[in-house]
Amino acid sequence: MRLDWIRPLTETDGPFATVVLDATHDTAEATEQYRLRWRDLYSRLADAGADEATLTVLDDAVTGADAPDGTAGRVLVAGPGGVLLDRHTEVPPERGTAAWGQVPDLLPLLAAVGEDVPTVVVAIDHTGGEIRAVDGEVETVSSDASGPVHKANIAGPGEGSADARVEETWKRNAQAVAERVDKLVRGGNAGLLVVAGDAPSRARLRDELSPAAAEVMAEIENTGGTVPEQVDDTVRAAADEVREQRRVAGLDSFRTAQGRSDGLAVTGLDAVVAATRAHAVETLLLDASATPGTEVVLGADASAVAISGADLDQLGQQATASATPADALIRAAAATDADVVLVRDGDDVPLDDGLGAVLRFPLGEQS
Repeated sequence: MRLDWIRPLTETDGPFATVVLDATHDTAEATEQYRLRWRDLYSRLADAGADEATLTVLDDAVTGADAPDGTAGRVLVAGPGGVLLDRHTEVPPERGTAAWGQVPDLLPLLAAVGEDVPTVVVAIDHTGGEIRAVDGEVETVSSDASGPVHKANIAGPGEGSADARVEETWKRNAQAVAERVDKLVRGGNAGLLVVAGDAPSRARLRDELSPAAAEVMAEIENTGGTVPEQVDDTVRAAADEVREQRRVAGLDSFRTAQGRSDGLAVTGLDAVVAATRAHAVETLLLDASATPGTEVVLGADASAVAISGADLDQLGQQATASATPADALIRAAAATDADVVLVRDGDDVPLDDGLGAVLRFPLGEQS
């Protein structure tokens, strides 16, 4: 799981208020239920010591936003500078959470939001395609070819050459769509390309795509040139599949590293904390049900995580805050461009203290 979207939170001093809220709006009573859920979380923050200014900016953000349509969740982080993060999620949380502390309550955020999968969506037929880019912009693309796009219904003299001209027009339209799609996939750093349309049109497009775009392509059977907005449920399912593939790949990477003797896999709180301070963590594995409840200490730098203040003293740093190991290590992973894998029941990955890491380099080789 990439953490680019929470990196700005590592560059700001706390304290922070973190809220994960069910924002579902699908009944006549939804507005009142939403208000009551928020007032409960507001009270929790106030009881935890959140200051009036932070509570006010959060209240304005929650009550002032338009209600989403249908089931949804919402995550917010606010600090001294105001609201730092405000995102809606497609799936509401199982329960709302509210926390106040020197470090954002990051684990519930990751569980609620998941990993971004930038996606390009295409609805294609023989006349061209309608494309939705990563940023949501929609455009219609076809070639400049002025040839026919429909074959003759009745065969006759010369119809073979006419059909060949039609197929050439189809091919040129597919080439035009593929050229634009390749550019949007590359420019948007897309991890998923969803293509809807009839099978022959999808095949023509696939043949014209660059290898990089074809590799992330997922197909939807459709014969009507469906516009991208009408396939969003399938797009979400395809994105979920990409997320799970990436998560499993992270687990496999850890298992493989554990099976070698080069020191590129560590497990346990002490070992992962030491690797974090050395900026050696490439992928952090975290089993939320097994991480220790005790807190670790933090220095001024987000990667300065230690079991005790004495450990930081040896590095010439002063302890400035404390946090749970999960929140501290997720924060450090975001600051050091590491990935995170949330381990689930049944993953069969043995982790001491619910923590593990795949390393960029063995700790014994650091200078």
